[in-house]
Amino acid sequence: MKLIEKTKIKGVLAEWSKDFNVLCPSLTPNGDCLFDDFDPQTFTLEYRKPSMPQKRSCFPQAEKIFDVREGSFVPAYNHKKTVLFGIRACDHMGLRQSKSFFTRDIVDPFFGCRSEDTVIVVHACSWPQNETCFCTTVHSGPYATADFDIQLFDMGTDFLVEAGSDKGRRMISSSPFRDFDVDDAQERLERVKHMAFNSIPIVEEVAEAMDILKAGGANETVWEHLGRKCIACGGCVYVCPTCTCFTIHDRVTSKDSGERVRTWDTCLFEGFTKEASGHNPRPTQALRLKRRHEHKLLHYNPVDIQTALSGCVGCGRCSDSCPVHIGTLEVVKAITDHIY
Repeated sequence: MKLIEKTKIKGVLAEWSKDFNVLCPSLTPNGDCLFDDFDPQTFTLEYRKPSMPQKRSCFPQAEKIFDVREGSFVPAYNHKKTVLFGIRACDHMGLRQSKSFFTRDIVDPFFGCRSEDTVIVVHACSWPQNETCFCTTVHSGPYATADFDIQLFDMGTDFLVEAGSDKGRRMISSSPFRDFDVDDAQERLERVKHMAFNSIPIVEEVAEAMDILKAGGANETVWEHLGRKCIACGGCVYVCPTCTCFTIHDRVTSKDSGERVRTWDTCLFEGFTKEASGHNPRPTQALRLKRRHEHKLLHYNPVDIQTALSGCVGCGRCSDSCPVHIGTLEVVKAITDHIY
């Protein structure tokens, strides 16, 4: 176990930038936080959860997957060594679930090459990022438990540094990282984790709603009411760390060449399940909303969710971003209240 002064983090990232593309929390001119290439002028350690999940590092919102040259398809693999610095535990769980989805049956080579070349540095939460956080409820935070390389715990002026892989141990093996060699180091770490966990309230309605869905489902009037409110903007899907739906576009770039592009898609769009015959098995917004939330809370693959409770990692972004207030928190409350 190691310690590092917070004031020395910029120097570490500058050093890592010589060998890696370092993506880290950065402040925009208007004060928003996003993950961007390391720049000492915009880098910050004073940030809450960004509005977008960091699954984009392995599953970009739009990416070229093939070049087409004179009728031949040439895969466009991206082997860029990357450090993803400072992601929160919920987003890390989202990456774990996405990796399982993309590698479980047939390995997706485009996700795979990005994932293999990425070093994960988790910044554990010491308190809720905002009022919509419920990672403790779904067992995805506030700290990572597996499949990370390095994890940072806030100790005031220092970070307590935990290595989760051989790669991580090598990266923190020299100055300015220093040994934390007190006799009760592990006990202190467990106390920090315990305090962080207890700072984030459990949302009892989530487990209750999951039980209702398993027992036969929510009252259909719940979905009808929510469907009438939904404006089908797709925002909740795009900010979700575990949504993996995509579509494919072929684009001509010149007379004899082109490219195939993969972009995010959403099950809330009417055309998502529309068949070639014109039939749509989910013709209403109510059914599309039902499908999305039951996928998160009921019909997830047990392998994909890793050690979490469900396909929702409790980041609360859907509740933060939905203009008509239909996030997971609002949905589970509607299911358990039986108000419609």
